[in-house]
Amino acid sequence: MQQRTKLLIGSLASSLGIIVLFTSIAFTSALDFTRQQIPNLLRDHNQHLIEMLPERPSLEQILAMLPHHETRSDSLSVIDAAGRQLVSANSHPRQAPPAQIDSESLLTASSGYTTIGNNEYIWASTPIPDTPYTLVNTHRRAQTGLRDFMKHIGVPIGFAALISIWLSAWGAMVIASLFRKLNEQHAQLEHQARHDPLTGLPNRDALSKTIDETIAQLDGSPQGLAVCMIDLQQFKEINDSLGHHCGDELLRQVASRLNETLQAPNQAARFYGNKFAILLRNAGEATIDSIAETLLGTLENAFEIDGRCLYIRGTLGVALYPQHATSAPALLQKAEAAIFQARENAQYAAIFQALDNAGAAERLGLINDLRNALRDGQLELHYQPKRDLRNQHIIGAEALARWIHPEHGFIPPDQFIEIAERTGLIKELTRWVLETAVQQCAQCHANGRAMKISANLSAINLHDDELVPLIAALLEQHDLPAQYLVVEITETAMMADPARAKAQLGKLDTLGVCISIDDFGTGYSSLGHLRQLPVDEIKIDKSFVMDMIASEDDASIVRATIGLAHDLSLEVVAEGVEDETILQQLTAMGCDIAQGYHIARPMPAMDFIALLEKTHDDAADGPATALRY
Repeated sequence: MQQRTKLLIGSLASSLGIIVLFTSIAFTSALDFTRQQIPNLLRDHNQHLIEMLPERPSLEQILAMLPHHETRSDSLSVIDAAGRQLVSANSHPRQAPPAQIDSESLLTASSGYTTIGNNEYIWASTPIPDTPYTLVNTHRRAQTGLRDFMKHIGVPIGFAALISIWLSAWGAMVIASLFRKLNEQHAQLEHQARHDPLTGLPNRDALSKTIDETIAQLDGSPQGLAVCMIDLQQFKEINDSLGHHCGDELLRQVASRLNETLQAPNQAARFYGNKFAILLRNAGEATIDSIAETLLGTLENAFEIDGRCLYIRGTLGVALYPQHATSAPALLQKAEAAIFQARENAQYAAIFQALDNAGAAERLGLINDLRNALRDGQLELHYQPKRDLRNQHIIGAEALARWIHPEHGFIPPDQFIEIAERTGLIKELTRWVLETAVQQCAQCHANGRAMKISANLSAINLHDDELVPLIAALLEQHDLPAQYLVVEITETAMMADPARAKAQLGKLDTLGVCISIDDFGTGYSSLGHLRQLPVDEIKIDKSFVMDMIASEDDASIVRATIGLAHDLSLEVVAEGVEDETILQQLTAMGCDIAQGYHIARPMPAMDFIALLEKTHDDAADGPATALRY
């Protein structure tokens, strides 16, 4: 039974119960009121009759008066001092004989009532002054039932009942409506918590719960299940070139196709980004080819978006229960790892293969760990001081991301940055680096230490349309002038898509941010090509700097790079300065800035600030702090 119907029936029943209760109370009260009021009227009548008698009347005079004042309902009698009732011979024949009223009651009480047959008699007695007699007035009233009572008050009770029922019904409907809205809001919030708002599919948490529940239902049964993951290829290019609304529509259409392909109890979910996860039951004997044909087949036909026909492909990873794992997090992790295994083997699909190489297996396990590290704040920035060779002052530092894993200890940056780029976490990692570095740089400015800070961007960041708005928002939020932020892009990242790089760097230059080319000399660019870009600084790769003492060729490259860069009004930063000899030679060549272990090793932010205080660096407006991963 629906909640609204239950509330309506309950309210009506309550209203009818209340009406019956109050009617009963009113009936009882009316009877009690009558029994209290009639004796008073009878006594008033007695007093009026006594006043009509002469002084010291005789019994005959009293009895002679009685018949004239009796009615069909009232009878008069006299009792003497002995309690004997004296009735006139002319008394009304329909009245009950006064003798039927208890004489003892007449002597001891001034009023009362008694029931004789179907009639109720109410009496009141009044002593006659200067005589031994008492006048008794008896009122006969037929017993009144509820039906007679309702004849008199039926109409008001009926109106009251209608009003009460109407109010009850209205209140029940209002309350039912409120409950319905609350239930709908609760269901909507619960749905939002368990579903992806873009595609309407269950989210990762909901799928994980479903997988664990399914495993619990199997309870050791030989029946298996497969957890699959699809990574959409070409999605980023579509998102970057056609806009996020096209990317969102593509995800919605992929979700719709997966729902149409899968049949209950199989279930699809959006894992994150451009990845979809699928739970397949009864898949213990399924082959990778049959699974791939079912799932990747949904992507074969073109997707029509904004009048364009778009084609995408997917990479499929599969993990099986119980062969590969016995819990939802482990199965999802291994399904995602299977995607990387498929790519490494140039395959479109792969079932997870346990690796004999412990280091490789550990690397795959770091995928989820990195996501948790960003969420739980396990990463921090360390700073390696930099020296201006023109005045020998410490002018800033290169900030490096550090990850101390709770189980594996220190994770090298090159390792987890590659994971971030391959899993799509590079965007979140870049956001964290930018926000942390800008905030710490702004604190240095607030303490009177003006310094520049730079962030190393990957090729993926150059395709992120949200990069420039993010940097602008961070600079405004922390009140840091744009010229104090430098972004570093490697030659390789810049040459991967020169047109895209030029467009993004132009936006950053318009914003006022300085631009540096990192690892210069290892890529395919030239100083002539750099003239077309808004570049402010180049950093000579450490592979040339570290060997310049032993290799004249490396020394020539460094010398030529410094000279050509200065001709283009670019500052030069040399990385990898490991001893005093290299430092002196760089100074002689006219290099502007140097960094390396000979100057200082990376240190936490508080130690770097303490170093600045110790060296009394007054070059607050000098060039440049660099930040890289």
